[in-house]
Amino acid sequence: MDYRILHVNTANTWRGGEQQVVYLVEGLQSRGHNNFVVCQPKSVLREKLFSSKTPVFPLAMHGEWDLIAAIKLAMIIKKNNIQILHLHTAHAHTLGLLAAKFNPACKVIVSRRVDFHIHSRFKYKRGINKIITVSERIRQVLIEDKIDAEKIVAVHSGVDLERFNGIKSNGYIYKEFKLDGKTPIVGIVAALAPHKDHQNFLYAAGKLKEKYPRVKFLIVGEGELKQDLKILTRQLGLEKEVIFTGFRKDSLEIISTFDVFVLSSCLEGMGSVLLEAMALAKPIVATRTGGIPEVVLNGVTGILVSPGDSGELANGIMQLLGDNALAKEMGLKGKERVKEFSKDKMVEKTEGIYKKIMS
Repeated sequence: MDYRILHVNTANTWRGGEQQVVYLVEGLQSRGHNNFVVCQPKSVLREKLFSSKTPVFPLAMHGEWDLIAAIKLAMIIKKNNIQILHLHTAHAHTLGLLAAKFNPACKVIVSRRVDFHIHSRFKYKRGINKIITVSERIRQVLIEDKIDAEKIVAVHSGVDLERFNGIKSNGYIYKEFKLDGKTPIVGIVAALAPHKDHQNFLYAAGKLKEKYPRVKFLIVGEGELKQDLKILTRQLGLEKEVIFTGFRKDSLEIISTFDVFVLSSCLEGMGSVLLEAMALAKPIVATRTGGIPEVVLNGVTGILVSPGDSGELANGIMQLLGDNALAKEMGLKGKERVKEFSKDKMVEKTEGIYKKIMS
């Protein structure tokens, strides 16, 4: 049986969660389901879906208690005979619950991608049929917060493995950033947000500079902390070693130039960017937090270190820079492991949850 599903995402920016929405919508569409998307008028998500056959409703959503947006959302649900309302962001969660009150027959699913404890239990206790977490760790956090375990299902984020065919280090990247192709590159791809802990990455870079003065550190992404991180870079005397690339649409090509991929988060739901690094056969040094250990196998596909410990992070990076054979082996094992996280498996598991709540 095919379903009529409305996906709601309130983000303007483009991060891992928005990519998962696109994968899910495309996958469900190919399986015969009717998908609809509500997103911000000027969002990157709307831009990504512009040429698709999926009906997209641009709706200005100003915070989670925007009653006008909630009423408009309720009208979209009713007019399009929506059976399943899938809420993909925190603000969408509240707006969706308000809208669903006007459409009691509509089933409600909430996705949660962050591993910190919830602030408001009432949002999770009423009106929701299922909560999908992107890692088992997030599921356990919600259970610790007294949310009914029967309502929560972990479904790992997926990656489009076909995207990586033909991706390789391109000369234009070396030319743009004035790299000679032989310089070791350590990189991080993440929004410049507090929980990604780029400060820890920079402190580790300062320690690495002493032993590896030729290494360059690429920080790929945009965010609220950009100026603060640039100030810290100057304070650490790393202006020549650290390159801020900003947001890049060619992030895969940039990752392909990395010798070591780093994720220094202090909080992380899963870290879907790790899947991209693994698909490109890059050895990883990441923090042992949230759902990361479910993705990166310590000592097998990468090295896991304690969050917030720049010395341990630096040592992990140095271990891979100093042992090419180990780095290559971990990268190849990661490329094999990432097959377990395909977007098709994510779509299939999510569809199974839809079928269960509709039966």
